[in-house]
Amino acid sequence: MENFAFAFNALAPLIFLALLGYYLRQKQVLSDNFISHLNRFIFVVALPVLIFVTLANVEGLEKISWGVVWFSIVMTFVVVLAGTFAVLFWQGKKEHKPVVLQSLFRGNFVLIGIPLAMRLGGNDYLSVVLILNVFLIPLVNALSIVVFHLFQKTERFTMRMFFGLLTDTFKNPLMIAVVLGILAIVFEAPWIALKENAGVFVETLDYIAVTATPMALIAVGGQFKITRSRALMSPILFGSIGRLVAVPTVVFVSAVLLRPWITFDHSWAALISIFASPVAVSSVAVTKGLGGDDELASQLVLWTTAAAVFTIFFIVVLFRYVGFL
Repeated sequence: MENFAFAFNALAPLIFLALLGYYLRQKQVLSDNFISHLNRFIFVVALPVLIFVTLANVEGLEKISWGVVWFSIVMTFVVVLAGTFAVLFWQGKKEHKPVVLQSLFRGNFVLIGIPLAMRLGGNDYLSVVLILNVFLIPLVNALSIVVFHLFQKTERFTMRMFFGLLTDTFKNPLMIAVVLGILAIVFEAPWIALKENAGVFVETLDYIAVTATPMALIAVGGQFKITRSRALMSPILFGSIGRLVAVPTVVFVSAVLLRPWITFDHSWAALISIFASPVAVSSVAVTKGLGGDDELASQLVLWTTAAAVFTIFFIVVLFRYVGFL
């Protein structure tokens, strides 16, 4: 019962914020035009600032467990490759495929993963999540851009297209935030000096970062349409089962099999936060920014967030039973 209360308390506020957005849209407090501009603000300003602040506050790289880092990177590629084959054989609409595929590897390990790790194990577990974010945030953002590009383009892939894609990747606001965050880690002394001597600037960034989660969830709820949900039931089920059941199963079974070679102590909570969390709220703004079906993306966020209360509950109970947590 305690474990269920933990999962509910971690995820319920996110669901309530989305419900608030839905209610405000139904009462016409929020318009479609406003929600569109809000999504743009989240994609260009709020999320990049949140990513930068999160990465910049990582206390050095000396605590890195390289085995866990490489495992997480490899498993992300495994999820993308396996998901690509599954999506190609799935009898869904072409425009839905990149959105569903993104939902498999773009977990909510920033907005949900960080508080989830804190609730599971405190600052020690949180530091593991933050360090993994240094490597996974740029990887996930680059993969999202690649996935949408490949599914939306029909011409033959050339080296010119590759370099164009590379340029677009690093011009992406999320990627710029990642690069700046990594620079803040590498050049820790100047960043600390900036925080000490320009506190107003840093505090402003903190205020902006705080807006990312509630605004994104309100925007997601504002886009939610029950009739649209019924029409999108096939991709919703495909993405939800893939994200909350198939991905954690593959990752955690692989981790257990690799325990003789990789030390996962103090990393299980981080892996749960990264690979068992629901679809990232940022996927909606990213999907819209990349020209995809953001309504489907919002449906996947809402349904996986609601279902994750039960799937994370099951995983936490299982991991505590076997002594991992």
